Amino acid sequence: ISLHFLFSQNADSLSGSAFRKMQSGDYKGSIEDFSKVIKLKHDYTYALFNRAISYDKMGKYNKALADFNKVIAIQPAADAYFNRGQVSEHLGKFEEAISDYSKTLDINPFFTPALLYRAEAYLKFCKYDLAISDYKKLITLFPKYARLYFNIALVYDEMQELDDAIHAYSKSILYDSANAKGFYNRGYDYDELNKNELAIKDYTKAISLDTSYDDAYFNRAIIYDKLGKYDEAIADYTKVIALEPYPSDAYFNRGLSKASNGRHSESCADIKKSAEYGNKEALKYYRENCIK
Repeated sequence: ISLHFLFSQNADSLSGSAFRKMQSGDYKGSIEDFSKVIKLKHDYTYALFNRAISYDKMGKYNKALADFNKVIAIQPAADAYFNRGQVSEHLGKFEEAISDYSKTLDINPFFTPALLYRAEAYLKFCKYDLAISDYKKLITLFPKYARLYFNIALVYDEMQELDDAIHAYSKSILYDSANAKGFYNRGYDYDELNKNELAIKDYTKAISLDTSYDDAYFNRAIIYDKLGKYDEAIADYTKVIALEPYPSDAYFNRGLSKASNGRHSESCADIKKSAEYGNKEALKYYRENCIK
């Protein structure tokens, strides 16, 4: 039997074992087996590639990056650039990630995950126009994919183009009516535009989809306060208090709502509770309005 045959047989056996361990989530065992394969043959790209993925899964990003660098030096394929881009993102290196996603698309223009991840990286890197361009390309390919509309709405939010954001959230909701975050975010934008009734409607829908959505209760309560609907505001702040571990702001705001509703002693009790959580504004209010 030739040495080459023995190597191939041993490497194949170890590679199979390593891949099965990776699939089962045993990344440590996978790395150990792939490392044995790489010891037998330093330029075995299959082993380097999959060991890099295992390193990435374990959060050992620099080691994953080193392996992907070796793979790309030997065989600069689209999937290697794409996966290296993801590792760069995990390291917070968005510029490098964008470069790798672009190289992926240069090699394979139909590698749509790279377009999606590049768009998301552009958003994180505050390159909003480029993010929008990528999302629009994806939308032409997948016109009913709710996540794309939701993500492009996030970009418009960052740009403070709220009407465009609302339009995009509406499209996202059209294709995914169970996404509480979509309703909440659109409600928040309506809130920013002082469209109170529309904001309340969206916050209410978000709450119906996720009854533990404390931010939706809190923001809806603030609008009820503005509209003089103090009982409704108090009910929402009470929900927030039950949901949050440190509900200082909810106690303070509920106290103010009770004061506006003529419930002075209850108001002071809530303001005092907020102050006990460390709210300095509540402490000042309590000293000025509750201590005789």
